[in-house]
Amino acid sequence: MVATEPCPVCGSVDAHPVVSRRGFSYVRCSHCRAVYVSPMPLAEEVARIYQDLPYFAGNTEIGYGDYAAMHKALAPHFRRRLRRLAQVFPKRGRLLDVGCADGFFLELARADGWEVAGVEISEPIAEETARRLGVPVVTSIEKLPEGAVYDAVTLWEVVEHFREPVAELRRLAQRLRPEGVLMLSTPNAGHWQAVRAPELWTAYRPPAHLVLFTADSLHLALEKAGLREIHIWRTAPLPPLPAFLRRATMPLERSLADGSARPWMLARALWLAVRLLGWAWQRLTRPQEDIFATLEAMAWRPG
Repeated sequence: MVATEPCPVCGSVDAHPVVSRRGFSYVRCSHCRAVYVSPMPLAEEVARIYQDLPYFAGNTEIGYGDYAAMHKALAPHFRRRLRRLAQVFPKRGRLLDVGCADGFFLELARADGWEVAGVEISEPIAEETARRLGVPVVTSIEKLPEGAVYDAVTLWEVVEHFREPVAELRRLAQRLRPEGVLMLSTPNAGHWQAVRAPELWTAYRPPAHLVLFTADSLHLALEKAGLREIHIWRTAPLPPLPAFLRRATMPLERSLADGSARPWMLARALWLAVRLLGWAWQRLTRPQEDIFATLEAMAWRPG
């Protein structure tokens, strides 16, 4: 089919329907395999949803049940990513976190030796985070200090919110010093649920998530943004489970995702065991499928 508008990643107009939710339709580009909302909502409509505080505490359809409660679940991922950045910048430097929310990653990065600043589109959250942490937090890339450049720019589960991801990534690349690094994470649109069972995939949540990437389409977007030495890896294995086991463990999965699981360590160990069982099931039944729910990437601005 011909999409109502070009793919935001490669510009192709050849796409096929994936799923509809909340009155919005997702299509998958036949060329680069990115998935995007078509027709794309207006910028004003998108920006408006982040000004409501329930997006961060209460709106589980497109936002978070309680972002602060998720710190426990986010902490191991954030610390692992900081260790990877430390391999590139042993002396640390200046770090900009885009989509910083309540500043949890900024806190961890500052404790690790970085000089930090943030971008957060939600005006009330940006103001509160800047006040509480005593660090600069602005509401858009354009409001960053003129001429300010950074050693590292990070975007954790943010790039999928951009209507024009290549243009936004290009603007961020220009905020890197030469040989600076952009690092991001985003849902993997090549995951088996995104492809085979889109009605189950929780990352289809319009109008918050607008463009979702496969590894190849993410590489293309970063390359078109002017970045080089692009490295992409898959994380967060979420294998298919036998139907009875998926139903039985769904509450456990949700409680770990929103930070409400008790006792935490036991719940996490149980879910890891379930994932290992699912991985074995997948290897037997559908070995060709991608079981990793998240993509992470690191790319350099040329020197």
